[in-house]
Amino acid sequence: MSIYKRGGTYTYDFWFQGERYRQSTGLGNKTAAQRAESIRKAELAEGRAGIASRGPCPIFEDFVTNEFLPWSEREHQAHWRTHQRYKTASKPLMKFFGKFHLDVISPGLVERFKVARCVDVSPASVNRDMAVFRYMMNFAIRQGYILRNPVSGVRFLDEGPGIMRIVSHEEEQKYLKAASPLHRDFATVILETGMRPEEVFTIRKENVHLSKRYLFVPIGKTRYARRNVPLTEKVVEILKRRLAKAKGPYLFPHRHDPNRPLTTLKRAHEKALRNAEIKPRFRIYDLRHTFGSRTAMAGVDLATLKELMGHSQISMTMRYVHPTPEHKRQAVQKLEQFNGEQVFALYENREGVPTEVPTAAN
Repeated sequence: MSIYKRGGTYTYDFWFQGERYRQSTGLGNKTAAQRAESIRKAELAEGRAGIASRGPCPIFEDFVTNEFLPWSEREHQAHWRTHQRYKTASKPLMKFFGKFHLDVISPGLVERFKVARCVDVSPASVNRDMAVFRYMMNFAIRQGYILRNPVSGVRFLDEGPGIMRIVSHEEEQKYLKAASPLHRDFATVILETGMRPEEVFTIRKENVHLSKRYLFVPIGKTRYARRNVPLTEKVVEILKRRLAKAKGPYLFPHRHDPNRPLTTLKRAHEKALRNAEIKPRFRIYDLRHTFGSRTAMAGVDLATLKELMGHSQISMTMRYVHPTPEHKRQAVQKLEQFNGEQVFALYENREGVPTEVPTAAN
């Protein structure tokens, strides 16, 4: 019921074009209050309540190309990776929603996109696209094209722990041998430090401290991502060489502009995998997973590994710990040796003179 009494007067409460209107009529008579509500609805319908009539609603492709992406480029000048992410995600979104007018895109259509997109990419990638789409549609609301976001209420996919691939030392040697000099430096830094790819791309001169053998990562979603990264001898040599050659602020500069960092080496990565004939293939990010797994197997405690990788929670660090089959066999051998030593100690006197160990017959 849209009319109800509160404190002696009636209040109307109704929805119009996705917006809620609730206001006291100041009237104690129900019939009069209902008439006031009808007048208010008529005003809204006729546009006499200060609501400007909306212009024609554009199709999604035109909206993204002509309005959203130009706005995003200006808005995120200081955070170019954010704009790049929106630009990348816009391609599959325009492929699916491109010819639909914004005001006809419904939650049901969004669900269909979610299902169709799952065929090509992982649940995590689908969720990233959905998050960008939600942001785009919120922008459309601010522009006055639509009143409600069709992504609201659509559940994102369960990402699970994700698929992680650990690179063996043999694969690493083949991969680096087949890689270009630039890509070899990039991959080695990740394997030796566990840095995220974007953290390596954005290494700046002023953040490298070779004399103290560390570099500072100033960017990241959390304060844990902003950290000092210790350097191995291999990485020190790589950064020293790249510092000497750098013409701009970045050690891994863009090919056409030394004042901008690289954004991807995906093609170089795929070429190295192809030339090295590595199967099954692995992703660039798996080099970071490999660092985490190797460091844990080397005996580094999880609290320290968490700090090295820039995680906010140790549960995230646990996802990167993947002992190899050989490491598991060695662990069982250590347990077997430990158990044997403990049993032997039970039958050894305090002076260190062994006594007879009981047999099954005893």
